[in-house]
Amino acid sequence: MENEIYQEAFDLRVNKGMLPTIDIAGHTFYVDIRIDMLRPKDDFLSNGIVFSDIENYYDENKKTYTIPYNPKTHQFQEPDYRSIKELPKDIIAVKFPSEKLLDRIGWNRKHGFELTHALAKNGLKLQFTAKYIPWEKTFLVDLIKSNIKIEEKLKKVTEQQQPSQPNKSKLKGRKM
Repeated sequence: MENEIYQEAFDLRVNKGMLPTIDIAGHTFYVDIRIDMLRPKDDFLSNGIVFSDIENYYDENKKTYTIPYNPKTHQFQEPDYRSIKELPKDIIAVKFPSEKLLDRIGWNRKHGFELTHALAKNGLKLQFTAKYIPWEKTFLVDLIKSNIKIEEKLKKVTEQQQPSQPNKSKLKGRKM
């Protein structure tokens, strides 16, 4: 049975050119290794998710990406990490497998391997679903705390450096 499912998926991918898909927050993306991206199925205004743009979000040990994602624009969207002081409201964190696991055949083709390379070990799936990750389980919470502490220290330093303003009513001298 498993071999039949594998053969059917292989036929759909190789002979019929069907790209694997991934559902991210209710929106379907094509896994398009040829153009290095997750391409939205039906949103042509979206830039999608380009793998080279998210390479810093790749976890080598888990072979997954955990990225900030805007569900309205269907795109990867990085917050301003240097100034962020509260959890983002319009972007969420999502986790999904590497492009090698999302489209093994496309990855093999792009990198010059036999199409069946490592398929027996990893299997072949054509549909995936990204996992929603609460911000509290990401590095963002500690970064926000750090940014708030830095801002407080900067305020104290600037307050100490401000010369006290002399009271104008006590100033003597010519008046205009």
